[in-house]
Amino acid sequence: MKKRIFLLLALVLIAPRLWAENQKVTIDIKAMTCSLCVISINKALRSTDGVIKAKASLKTHQAEVIVPEGFDNQLLLTAISRTGYSGEIQGVVPAP
Repeated sequence: MKKRIFLLLALVLIAPRLWAENQKVTIDIKAMTCSLCVISINKALRSTDGVIKAKASLKTHQAEVIVPEGFDNQLLLTAISRTGYSGEIQGVVPAP
């Protein structure tokens, strides 16, 4: 019984380190001028397979997107371009 508890505890402590890290991708988006722009971009990004979280901001003219490590960021730019806007990846950092 002690061995099972020890193994379970070890698995719980070690497993998160084995999971892939998420990344935060910051994208500059040109020509956003209204809240409908933000809604369109959010919808396009959030419907992209693999996106965990996305939030565009009219104030900063940027979108912050949480994706799994190794995600093809070009898919994000393609989703944005389908809405009629253009984006440029500003940075990719580990997600908090």
